[in-house]
Amino acid sequence: MAAWNFLEAQTSIVERIRDVSQSGPAAWCRLVGTRKDLSEVAEEMQTTPAVYVVYDGFAVLPGSDELMLSLSHRWLVVLAIGNAAAQKEADRLDQIAGPHIGDLIQALHGFKPRNCREPLVMATPPRPYYSPARFAYYPLLLTTSSTHCS
Repeated sequence: MAAWNFLEAQTSIVERIRDVSQSGPAAWCRLVGTRKDLSEVAEEMQTTPAVYVVYDGFAVLPGSDELMLSLSHRWLVVLAIGNAAAQKEADRLDQIAGPHIGDLIQALHGFKPRNCREPLVMATPPRPYYSPARFAYYPLLLTTSSTHCS
């Protein structure tokens, strides 16, 4: 039986985001990382704009049986924006984030990560989070599926 990297899609998603946000004359992202990167940095030391790819679990799809397992995977792509402006000026953070969110949606919706059966599809994400400090976090939620056969 060939090795199955259950979370190989993460590498593809990170690479795709780097390609569209960190190269060319329109590059805007200073860091593309994963949950590990996000958990290791103190918020006040954070580099922004940044994008973090965080695995959000899976569901077993109908039709799975003892020979074929079909899974729906959820991926959070979180855009972190910082601004020296006071947090009561959240509109400023929103206006900085807006074009970057559009770039991420265009790059990821319909993108097929390695080892996935279907392309990424947008789903309803959690609400943005505005920290008491000078940061805002804008999550996108994308789903895809993979199949494992015995």
